[in-house]
Amino acid sequence: MIRRPVRPAVVAAAAVPVALALLVAVAVTVGLGSSGAPPSGAVPPARVLSRYETAARGNTIDRDCGYSTPLPGRPRRSLWLFCDSAWKGTRPGLWLGATAATAPIVPGRVPTALTELPAPGAPGRPPSAPAREDGPPQGMLSPPSGLVLPGGAPCQVPGTAYSASWVSGAARPPGTDEVLLTFTDVCVQGTTISTQGFGLVTYRPADNTLHGRIRLFSAPAGLPFQQNLGSPVFRNGHLYLFGSVCDTSAFGGCRGGRVTLARVRASADAWRDPGAYEYWTPGGWTRDAGQARTVVYGAAPTGVHIEDFSALGKGLVLVEQRGLAAEFRVWRAPAPEGPWHAVRDGKLPCAGGSGIDQCRALIGHPELSTREALLLSYYNPADRHISVRAVPW
Repeated sequence: MIRRPVRPAVVAAAAVPVALALLVAVAVTVGLGSSGAPPSGAVPPARVLSRYETAARGNTIDRDCGYSTPLPGRPRRSLWLFCDSAWKGTRPGLWLGATAATAPIVPGRVPTALTELPAPGAPGRPPSAPAREDGPPQGMLSPPSGLVLPGGAPCQVPGTAYSASWVSGAARPPGTDEVLLTFTDVCVQGTTISTQGFGLVTYRPADNTLHGRIRLFSAPAGLPFQQNLGSPVFRNGHLYLFGSVCDTSAFGGCRGGRVTLARVRASADAWRDPGAYEYWTPGGWTRDAGQARTVVYGAAPTGVHIEDFSALGKGLVLVEQRGLAAEFRVWRAPAPEGPWHAVRDGKLPCAGGSGIDQCRALIGHPELSTREALLLSYYNPADRHISVRAVPW
């Protein structure tokens, strides 16, 4: 799961309107499918670009995090999920929380023509008018309620503090036409981030709707890292989720930490039940999150992201960010419990940041990667954009 620093500028998320639901035909027209041959994208290294950015000079989108997963029923198209987004140009705006887009899947290529998705609507509501394919981002997850500042005041002070739900991973539950999203609920006050909740929600691409949003774990004083989860992986009838923490930090990096593992049966009834979650220990699984132990021996993470690369013969792949200087390490394992082995390390070409606003959100993309190279996205503060590089295996 990526722990994401925040830029100092803060604006209330409630200022961005949320659209109504779309009918199936409209959703397909607006990005879940499009006429003509899909664009091929760019050879990495390259920036991830939206149609909004390429439609007019001066249109720009500043956002980080960049999770992706194939769209159910659309094997050549993927769903992209981003964190806080701000955009300038013909229709400027801001959304503090998740936004979504779709893009063609071309292995070995970086998407350069994402179509921003309209905000999901509630089931049963009348459809809204079709959005333009070159339209700006819109909100994916509405701001969470009940988050608080130190002292107990509501975490919603325009220009000072805001609440947001940040996506921490996405995966398709086997045998469904849905995408399960994991998210963390955060209270942001300046450059201070308080993670106060973890939850799940199901997204249905067919009609652009969200279902069953639930906050599973919450703690106003700060959620234990073992329950601050992400990187969902479905294996052997279970949903696996990962948490991480840096225990020893120095000079913007991490010298030692832990990566913990939770699991629950792969059914909606189970993953919506906080009491059904188990946590890995060397002696077996436990219901006590505080007893969770690391599954990646030797890790020193400031953030991790895990995906299933079995289709490429690579098994599970963990990308470990080791600090704010763009250093990373790639691990592989045959199963969530391991054994995990480091296979390579490196450093990304990030620049221009200061303090905690430095290179972040290192995320691997199985559907874009090849047997020769891992396609890895990251936020580069030098150009305030998400870029993708090919990292040889």
